[in-house]
Amino acid sequence: MNPSGGLFWHLHAWRCKSQWTATCADIALWLGQMPWAQHESAQTEELLILGASAGWMVPSAWLQRFRSVTTFDVDRWAAPLFQRRHGAALRASGTALRCHTHDALADLPALLSAHPRAVVLLDNVLGQLRFHHASVEAAAGQIQQITRGLHGRRWGSVHDAFSGRTQRRAAGSATVPMLHSPQAAKDKAAQTERRAVALAHFSNQLGAQGEWLDHLTDGVFPAGTVVHHIAWPYRPRYCHWLQAGWVKE
Repeated sequence: MNPSGGLFWHLHAWRCKSQWTATCADIALWLGQMPWAQHESAQTEELLILGASAGWMVPSAWLQRFRSVTTFDVDRWAAPLFQRRHGAALRASGTALRCHTHDALADLPALLSAHPRAVVLLDNVLGQLRFHHASVEAAAGQIQQITRGLHGRRWGSVHDAFSGRTQRRAAGSATVPMLHSPQAAKDKAAQTERRAVALAHFSNQLGAQGEWLDHLTDGVFPAGTVVHHIAWPYRPRYCHWLQAGWVKE
């Protein structure tokens, strides 16, 4: 059984579409802010999505900007559901779509070598890795290995930073607005400080209750990355704090 996916996850995502509207809008806004898209024709680019699931929180309109989209997910339901959700739109835009049931992280160097110019999107996968390892140290080690392997590439990630219970019921229309760093942190100390400020802000507005789970993604982005902070009301009284950022090589 996949500890962070599977049929129950897809049923939950389908049922919660209306409650996740604000979160999906924030993710769409962030996706549209790829820093290099202002200087290049995105339609000529290839996109790799690692941990694509069914693309529940990725808009078809953004995917249509690419010449080709290739997805990877270990969940056997992910590929057919991604094709069902986005296939028609991508055919209409002439975007080639290939969906693979495969652990792309198992041999990431080979995958990147096979797609040397592709933009890479890690779609809510890094924060889930702690559930795939017996120890926190092993999970943190794999996250570091992945980010080191992406050095020199154009890539982005949206992932869990923390998750936990809230005092009040979250509603899709009342989700905390997305925050973003007004300027990119120049070093790790400044990055850590801004992360702490964002956590305090989110904790206050969401009514955080008890101790939240750390998803071990503190060091994902290199210093200088503008980080966006997005609230995701996963369940009525359980929220995930997502972080998202683009790395320009």
